[in-house]
Amino acid sequence: MCKERRCITVAVIKQVYNFAVKWCDKFRDQNINYIELVDHYMADDCDALGFKMDCGNAFTEKFGSAFNDYEELDKIIDDVNDIDLLGSAIYSQWRYFNHWAYSGEEILEFRNRSWFILALSRLAMLAGENPFIFEGIPSKIRIVSNNICYGPCPEPTDELEQHITINAEGRVWFSAFIFGEEAGKHEKARKKNFNIGKSKAGKILSTVATFFSQGYDEIFATDIGDWHMELTNTGGKTYKFRGSLCADFEVDGIDLSDLIRDAIEMDDLYVFDGNCKPDKINKIVVDYNRVTKIKPGKKPDDAEWDYVTWEYTEQLIVDRESESIEHIQNIGTGCTISRKYQVEEGVSSLLDDLDVDSLFENIEGTPPDVLDNPNETKDYTITVNFKKKPQLVIKGSFDKNGLPNDWPEFAGDIFNFMRFYGLGEILDPSVYSKAKRRAGEFMFCSVEFTEGSKSYYYISDDDTIEVGDLVIVPAGKDEHTATVEVVNIEYFSEENAPFPIEKAKHIIGRG
Repeated sequence: MCKERRCITVAVIKQVYNFAVKWCDKFRDQNINYIELVDHYMADDCDALGFKMDCGNAFTEKFGSAFNDYEELDKIIDDVNDIDLLGSAIYSQWRYFNHWAYSGEEILEFRNRSWFILALSRLAMLAGENPFIFEGIPSKIRIVSNNICYGPCPEPTDELEQHITINAEGRVWFSAFIFGEEAGKHEKARKKNFNIGKSKAGKILSTVATFFSQGYDEIFATDIGDWHMELTNTGGKTYKFRGSLCADFEVDGIDLSDLIRDAIEMDDLYVFDGNCKPDKINKIVVDYNRVTKIKPGKKPDDAEWDYVTWEYTEQLIVDRESESIEHIQNIGTGCTISRKYQVEEGVSSLLDDLDVDSLFENIEGTPPDVLDNPNETKDYTITVNFKKKPQLVIKGSFDKNGLPNDWPEFAGDIFNFMRFYGLGEILDPSVYSKAKRRAGEFMFCSVEFTEGSKSYYYISDDDTIEVGDLVIVPAGKDEHTATVEVVNIEYFSEENAPFPIEKAKHIIGRG
């Protein structure tokens, strides 16, 4: 293919592609020493490919600040189609860190790594294809997650690296390594080979492939571990990816790390995020049981009992999976009342707002000298299912001292959630008692200046105002404005109006 300045042969194109892949992979390497990036090696490769070092003048002339600004480069990168121009920019950018920068180590900073990765990825695409964008149908995935980071030296028995391979047939190969007694020689501590079935494996492969089939923002961190992944398609081509062990990769709300952990039922996998995300509450079930002994005023002569026993129960279920809250009352034989609120994202958001680390942790406890009611007991059982932690089960007396200290806050949150949705409109007299305004009628709103005070009529020219709205009205002889609440709405013809229309004051607007 011929360019304006020179003719680039197929052989050179292949060399450009290999150069771009090689150096892009180096810039993605979290553990690379900056010397390897700023030493003469890149210059040698650029010279061999015929790229010119012009201090970025040609690239700047065409694309401005994109020469040294990652965010600006990202905006115009799809418009860069000249291999020589981009190669020259990469060479010139490298020269800055090799020769002019205060410290060559600056090349490892996020903005600088990102610039090189973006430019080199584009260069690889111009020379053939983007090797960092997965293409095809996935057949196998291999992930190596290393959790070693800056800080105290790990103990010999500390697990720090995990290898996992999953293929389309559902086969899983897992092995984990500990730090070991000899530095630099990790010891295999456990291994496991099993089958999760084609369905689960297919879900993992397709979801991961979907994510890595498009561009994504990489996170570079030098104080944590990293991950390496090989994703192979059915044609046998392997795509390689890497990143820091703190990645929150999601596809349609599905977290990739959690997807893999859940599918193969191994909660301690590092995968992409290091398994360091906070725990989640998946389900809360509260069972309440009240037993009351009632002594009747009169009992049958042949009765052998002194009391009638009434057992009343309630159950509250807050479930993330079904996004629902269900409240069930068993009042007695043949009398059950159930309310279910299914609110997508609402219930999970409510659960996420709870303190997963300390929920229901503290209970004051019943004093030893408490006086129990011999005719009534109130007990509860609270069951909490977490994503990671073992199930929590709490039992006790349903009273202030027997319940967890944070029960009032939890109960208030649930009550407010259910009250927000109310009982609907078909039984609401404010809905079914309201007639439509007829032609020639005036809309009179009764308003209160303070709650429970005397109400006053004002005419509204806005038919959308409803009971409960705050509105602005003129008040007093000086006609000062005040914000009041609408407590009732009525329609009157001019002859039936509560007082002359011309003397009535009008609502100015909404409060």
